[in-house]
Amino acid sequence: MSDDFSDLDREMADDPEWQAMTPDQRRRLVQIMERMIELGMAAVYGDEEEDVPDAEMDCARFIPWCKARCCTLIFALTREEVAKGEILHNPRRPYFIARDEDGYCPHMDRQSHACTIWEKRPLRCRRYQCRGDSAIWPDGLPEPLRD
Repeated sequence: MSDDFSDLDREMADDPEWQAMTPDQRRRLVQIMERMIELGMAAVYGDEEEDVPDAEMDCARFIPWCKARCCTLIFALTREEVAKGEILHNPRRPYFIARDEDGYCPHMDRQSHACTIWEKRPLRCRRYQCRGDSAIWPDGLPEPLRD
């Protein structure tokens, strides 16, 4: 577990109960929740806004440079995606997208880096736009990919 709660603190900025807790209390609460998730007693689902269009990404153009780094990102699936059962999730951390030992999504073809479930891929994947993401492009987009 990370001791850096900056993202969580920003998310919970308007929650007076969270703000009243000491850092040790916050850390313990997160440890308990992580353990409950591991035991299957709790689940985390992604919340997605309605009526947001899919990103317009030409993945085939970007893959030679990025090697599908987006397929290493970890995120929670939606309730609907979990219920359909078509997308593999992490059994140790329900219901986050699964990752193989190499860190990549099990739905990614290792030779071509293409998604094998493209038409059924998670909503987060559909809406993801990597162009400005420093996790994917720490030095910015390579010159051939700039529009």
